[in-house]
Amino acid sequence: MNNELQTGTPPACTRCGSALSAEYHFCPNCAQEWRPQSPALGPTPEPVFDEDTRIRQRSGEVYVVFSQYLFAMFMAFIVWSLTARSFNDVKSAVYPYLILNEILAGLVTLWVAYRYRYIIRPFFNIAGLMTPAFLIGLLLLPVVIGFNWVYNEGLSTLMGDLQGALNISTDYIREQSILHVVPTVLLMCLLPAITEEIACRAFMFTSLRKALTLKKAALWSSVLFATLHLNIYQFPVWLVFGLLMCWLTHRTKSVIPAIIIHCLYNYFMIFLIPAHHAVR
Repeated sequence: MNNELQTGTPPACTRCGSALSAEYHFCPNCAQEWRPQSPALGPTPEPVFDEDTRIRQRSGEVYVVFSQYLFAMFMAFIVWSLTARSFNDVKSAVYPYLILNEILAGLVTLWVAYRYRYIIRPFFNIAGLMTPAFLIGLLLLPVVIGFNWVYNEGLSTLMGDLQGALNISTDYIREQSILHVVPTVLLMCLLPAITEEIACRAFMFTSLRKALTLKKAALWSSVLFATLHLNIYQFPVWLVFGLLMCWLTHRTKSVIPAIIIHCLYNYFMIFLIPAHHAVR
């Protein structure tokens, strides 16, 4: 066969005996390769898929984890529905529901942290607190809170009476938070910050970067982050906050700064911002 290649005459196919053509690297009759593919052709181009298909192929676990958190929220709602009758009114049952929801989300995060520890662990190897990005994040925190303030002012004007009805439950949550400061700080400030940053930044954001560009991965993970709050009115606020946390995590190579700023943000929203500006 080597002699025939040197003379430029293709050999007969070793499988079917058909005549071969120098134009093809395989037998036109049975598709048996008879010589290596020409390097001039280059590598086979990667198939072009839409973004959702690429995510499902390379980062499919993101959708799995996202659905697990939704399931935990659904179970919290089921338990709350079954026990709501034991409370004096629906308003008084909101605070226990939020606590239960955060506890179940924390349990899901424990599983995610163990199952995908090879992805999440590097984000705890360094603190990232002595970086310029963390300082910038702290300085931007009042900006995000101010955006929340202005947004909710406009929302209150547009929604009118409906926003006033929503503020009733918010006022009650604030009253309960003040009466139970330690559980609120631990279960509604610190725990959500840890669970959401591990899930949405350390895992989802990192996993989506396997399939998308940096900016698109940040945007997509922030959309999932905002969606998990199940509040269409506050979706823009959580989207902006999620983008800031993605930037912070990317620049510091750690999730610890994002957890700290997220916890501070939750604290301000619960205790220090007037009730009609709170997002929780």
